[in-house]
Amino acid sequence: MPTLAPVPRSAIEWSDVFRAGEVVQGLLCRRPEPGESFYIKCRDYVSIYPDGSGRDDAIKFDRKMYARIAGLCKHPELGSLVKLHWYFSYGELTPDEMANQVGRDFIVSQGENELVSLSHDTYTFAERIHSLERVINMTPTAISFPVIDATTLFARGDKTLIRSFNMNNPTLERYELPLSCVFSMCTETCDGQYTLPALGAEGDILRWCFRCNKWLHTTCCERSNAVEVSLPLPRDTRPLQPQTVEEAVQMRCGNRVQYGPFDWLLWQQLSTLPIQRGMPGLNYVLSFELIVSKIREEDAQNGCPNDVQEYLLENIGVAKDIGLMPQEALAMLQGWKPEDIYECPQCSNDI
Repeated sequence: MPTLAPVPRSAIEWSDVFRAGEVVQGLLCRRPEPGESFYIKCRDYVSIYPDGSGRDDAIKFDRKMYARIAGLCKHPELGSLVKLHWYFSYGELTPDEMANQVGRDFIVSQGENELVSLSHDTYTFAERIHSLERVINMTPTAISFPVIDATTLFARGDKTLIRSFNMNNPTLERYELPLSCVFSMCTETCDGQYTLPALGAEGDILRWCFRCNKWLHTTCCERSNAVEVSLPLPRDTRPLQPQTVEEAVQMRCGNRVQYGPFDWLLWQQLSTLPIQRGMPGLNYVLSFELIVSKIREEDAQNGCPNDVQEYLLENIGVAKDIGLMPQEALAMLQGWKPEDIYECPQCSNDI
């Protein structure tokens, strides 16, 4: 009777077993219930629940843990194995568990739907994976965040915690944010330059300056007297555009353009919106930065598109696999009325 290979009991044994397996790009996670099996691949986000073998599993049996698949293999004796890169969800870490000040500031700024990366990988059986998770990767220093809803999980792609070793107390489990992950994303005098932009509080709203190519907290800027934001100059090759509603009507009647005056008015409204991350009064990161940035580029290059609604729906930038429909996001965008315009403290651009 054949005997099963012993289950690895240490990180070294797991690593040796994983290397002995056949590397694959995807695996089928089978479930006993019909129709509930799912396919996983490298870089997918997944969730795992305690399996009952850990010390605290009896009191934390319902704790959902998040990880990203860093590798997959099929072992000839142990079957399907996964290498997992772990994340902390909101509330799992406290500032007291951080070994340095920037780490404490970072954890304080963690959003309710944010996952924080830990520079620590482990191995387990693929059957332990409970489900696939939809997580959005964001880059705090660039225009990168899609439109999400209040339940969408996200992670900062440039921040990873590491374990901190305490020589006086080696059993003390603490973490720190490496200084290599620390940079200024606002002004040099900004007190919140390492915090996550836009979690709903006034001080967390960010505006994008296209000249400085960076995000700035609105609280770090002076309010401007300008009636609209500064925009990129139109290209020399851009077709002639109407400047008033009357000109839009005349150009449409003369078949010089295919859009009507109402489309032109809507385009003018949207092309002069600020590029902003976060909305006051919301407890999650809502941003139309992708679509507003694309509108500015399109307006500078080609002007008003022939079918404004079609262009907006194609480029609204809603995150995939969430409950928010593009039409809903577009209605939110069209109903957004920014109250203030600010002046960039570095280039005096109106943002």
